[in-house]
Amino acid sequence: MMTNVGMFDEIKKIDEIKTLKKRNKELIDISKKHQKLIGELLQENKILKEDIDRLTEERDNFEILAKNNG
Repeated sequence: MMTNVGMFDEIKKIDEIKTLKKRNKELIDISKKHQKLIGELLQENKILKEDIDRLTEERDNFEILAKNNG
């Protein structure tokens, strides 16, 4: 036989477990969103690096042309 105090402790534990499960789901969702954002940022970073490389090459070519024509 469970005492009244024991019943309230059990209810409190059940509520705490529900709260923790809900928070865990929220954190998993946040983690998934962060992973997606990181992937998007890595892709953007790759594109920017390619743009920098292309612009650097174009600048170098322009400098060569300027020296040859100057």
